[in-house]
Formats: sequence, C-alpha cells, structure tokens
Amino acid sequence: MEGQSMGSRGYVDAHIHVWEFALFHHFADLEKCANLEELVGTLKAKPVEGWAIGVRFNQEGLAEKTIPDRAFLDKAFGPQPAIIVRTCLHLAVANTAAMDRLGVFSRDGVFREAAVASLLRKLVDGLNLDRRRILAEGLRELKNMGAEWVIDMGMDRQKRSLFDGLEGEMRVDFYTVDPVLLDEALGLKIFLDGGLGARTAALTREYTDDPGNYGVLNFTDRALLSLVERAHQRNKPVAVHAIGDRAVDQFLWVVRQTRHPLDRLEHVQYAREEQLEALAELEIPVCIQPIFSREMSWARSRLGPNRMNTAYAWGLMRDKGIRLLAGSDAPVEHADPREAAATVACLEGRHHLDFEEVLELFARANREFYDG
Repeated sequence: MEGQSMGSRGYVDAHIHVWEFALFHHFADLEKCANLEELVGTLKAKPVEGWAIGVRFNQEGLAEKTIPDRAFLDKAFGPQPAIIVRTCLHLAVANTAAMDRLGVFSRDGVFREAAVASLLRKLVDGLNLDRRRILAEGLRELKNMGAEWVIDMGMDRQKRSLFDGLEGEMRVDFYTVDPVLLDEALGLKIFLDGGLGARTAALTREYTDDPGNYGVLNFTDRALLSLVERAHQRNKPVAVHAIGDRAVDQFLWVVRQTRHPLDRLEHVQYAREEQLEALAELEIPVCIQPIFSREMSWARSRLGPNRMNTAYAWGLMRDKGIRLLAGSDAPVEHADPREAAATVACLEGRHHLDFEEVLELFARANREFYDG
C-alpha cells in the first residue's frame, strides 16, 4: 500500500468501540460469506461455548441479498443457540434457542438499535469468557497496528471496569452513554438515528428501495435538547451520532439552542449541501469514517443517485470548510487507517480525499482537537 508512514508518533482513532473490537475477534467473522450456505458453514466451524455466533454480517455481500430470520436460523441450527450481528451493530438476529437462553423475544428473531446492545450484554454475561484477557489482546492488536491513543465511543459501567489496570497498554479516553460516568468522560455520546444498512438512519425523504420508510429518530427535539443541556451544564460536550439528513437537521436545531466548544457530530453519511454549509458556519467538527465509502455500492439503492451527490462526500465537507476528525468505528469496519486512506484515495470528485490527507486526520487532526 502506498504512503505507509504516519510519522514518528502513532495515530489517534477518534471513534472506535474498543471492547467490541476486542470481543468480536472471538466470534465467527461473516464478512466474506458469499451466500447463506457459506454463512451457516462459517458459523458451525467456530462455535463459542456451544453457541453459533457470527459478527460483521452484511446481507449486501450475499448472493441472496437477504437477512436470515428466526425461522432460517431455527432450521439451520435446531437446538443450538445461534446469533448473527450485522456489521453496523444496529441489527442482530437470534434463533429460538438463543432467545430462550437469553430471556428475550422477537417474533421474527430480529433485534434493532438499542435492543442489539442489550442482546450482546446478555450474551457475554452468559458465556464463560476471560474479558480482561480479551480486552488486553485487543489493545495490543491496536498498538501493533500503530495506534497510540484511542477514543471509545460507547463506554458504560460494565465495560469501564475492564480497563482498570490496562492503562499501560495504550492511552484510552472515552465518551459515555452513561451519565454516571460523565465526570471522567470526554463527553456524552448520543445516538440520534440508526444506520443505512438496517434502513434505520433518519431521512427527510423515504428510502428509494423501501417506499414509506423514513428511518427512525430516537428522540423528540425537546427531549434531545434537554439531554444536551444537561451535559453542557456539567461542562461536557456531546458527540452525536447522525447518519441521515433528518438526524442532521435535528442536531443543527439543538446546537443553535445550546453549544459547547467541543461538541462533535459523528458519521454524516448523508447530508444535504446546505446542511454542510451550516456545519461549517457553526464551526461544528465532524468525525468521519472514510472507510465507510465502501458502502457506496449498495447505499445508492437506499438513497438513489441524486442523494449520492452529497453522501459520503468527505472531500466536499473539507472544501466547505468543515473541521474533519477521523475514526474507524471498529469493529463496524476495519481499524487500520491505511485501509481507510486507500478506500477514499480511489474515489473521485466530492468523495475523494488523498491517501496522505486521511493519514494526517488520524495522525494530527484528531490529536490537535484535544491536545491543541
């Protein structure tokens, strides 16, 4: 790969889920499965404590282009508990045996958004795993990849206790979803919507491939404003997940009411051009995941060709004057910044960033945002 160097200092990943990155190495990786038969075979080849557990699933890579449901997993695995987790972490599917073991229920076995995090917590609680060893191995892997500092974007009390005593592995800071941890966190993480893959990202116009579906907003405007104001009153910024343009609209409305100088917007896979201009005018930093440009081949079917003009438009964001930060969102995608850089260097026009430009975001821009 060209341009391997990131300078004498390591890189900073400004958006990663450290525990999940470490944990997912212990489950079957479904990323390269070409069809449902391969998916079942991959799951059966790597059981964990008798469970069939697969991660990084993406139906867009399957010949069938379908999400297996409860009935499919029941037929394939019978009494063996089975769970698959979509790569975006916004959707998971469980069979009857898994739901019975975990004490959860969904008629079709499909779980979305916050229910996915709850499902994973119950799953890990039920498995005999050495969590601290798993986490230490994950931190060492990130360090070997060149990471010097990582910022976790979903810390809660259960995960926080695992990091005690591991500080020597790497500098780890975090945003939290738990107000109890807010005093020691960089800020509060808030999820406004879901993801394009699960068709839960909030859009102002319906999904091109799912008429009538506009995605989901997780808060009313007033509820979100109250949440952000409470964080600001404690002198803490917010890092706000917004993938669709309706979520970006809601974020812009809130930050015009209340601001902290370190408030961040996360992801922004699709925004209208006037929204990007507003973000630049308001001087709101946006933490992008350049490697998400790999989604463009199937995102076109979600958004249609016209909206793709300002989707995954990292170069356009830069040209509009938006301050860019960069993260991997691992394990949603691969953690190595060089993969992200290679992905967008191949693109043209509004979607393009130079290879070295992406590495500079990870090596310099992220660090300067917090260290000055």
